[in-house]
Amino acid sequence: MTLQTEGIPGPEVRADGETYLYFGGTAYLGMQTGPQFLDLLAAHTRRLGAHWGASRMGNLTLGVYREAEARLAFWMQSPACLSLSSGFLAARLVAEYLHTQGHECHFSPNCHAALLLPGHSRQATWDHLKEAVGRSLARTPKKTPVVLADTMGDGIAPGPAWELLATLPREVILVADDSHGLGICGPGGTGSYQPLNALGFRELLLCGSLGKAMGITAGVIAGPQPRIDALKQTPLFAGASPAPPAGLATLAEGLERGWYHEKFLQVSSLAAALQGQLAPSLPLQWRQGYPVLSFRSPALARHLRENSILITDFQYAAEGGTSSPSRIVITAAHKEPHLQQLKKVLGAFRGRE
Repeated sequence: MTLQTEGIPGPEVRADGETYLYFGGTAYLGMQTGPQFLDLLAAHTRRLGAHWGASRMGNLTLGVYREAEARLAFWMQSPACLSLSSGFLAARLVAEYLHTQGHECHFSPNCHAALLLPGHSRQATWDHLKEAVGRSLARTPKKTPVVLADTMGDGIAPGPAWELLATLPREVILVADDSHGLGICGPGGTGSYQPLNALGFRELLLCGSLGKAMGITAGVIAGPQPRIDALKQTPLFAGASPAPPAGLATLAEGLERGWYHEKFLQVSSLAAALQGQLAPSLPLQWRQGYPVLSFRSPALARHLRENSILITDFQYAAEGGTSSPSRIVITAAHKEPHLQQLKKVLGAFRGRE
């Protein structure tokens, strides 16, 4: 059953005439409803306008794009960054570009739909993936094999899948979707680029959404400068409108002011504190400090809703009908009373299906 609300929810939401605590969505750092963030976004919107509809490859462009990309690259510690209008577009651009360049592409079991090219399928297991990659390498192709995978989620618990990615052969190009890692994982919340780059793959390209933890309508690609330059020349990049400039200006200034690091510390602390208080008998899965608890119990989802707590609980159409786990999402906007009420309601669950 779908409820309707009239505004972007914070820790609480009013929907269909009822008030709920909200532990769903992806606003991990609580930026979308933060007063400081909104004031800065409004100021940059007045300065830059609501939208830039021209191609980034035209004869006139806004300097804020290059400035924000440089700030993102410095923050992520990547050689270069490229911004786009969405994380889905960023992932699809990288996947299609490498495929058209003749690289043999292999898709991990946790690969997001944005990376999965039409006519291709995910490997059923990580062992199958490594075997397929090994066969590609043994054939000594002219082009380096590509592995496309998510950085988060391994089918067991939400959170970094870096240990699984570390089992891949280093001779590949790794394309990693970090939409659920940017802002809430890695050193100081800077995402997965540094941990994955340290593994020593032949090449690393990291893509992701800036509309989840980071709070703006945009996507990003991070990687070597020559590859970023080549992606700029693709018809998909040249023909698409870029992200709203005011959002990127707000992101860059928020990074400079340390807002994102502050919120990362806050949400990590809230998540770890709650996780340390939960009964082990609850059908929940998590990694310490990562602000998501997942489960596959319809009874628990009903119990939460009956006690005025809304979570993420729906079947994700982009996954082709595959069963999606329900998600309890903790954000930096939550306060201690919200978490105590969640803990109380979870503690009252008796596990009846």
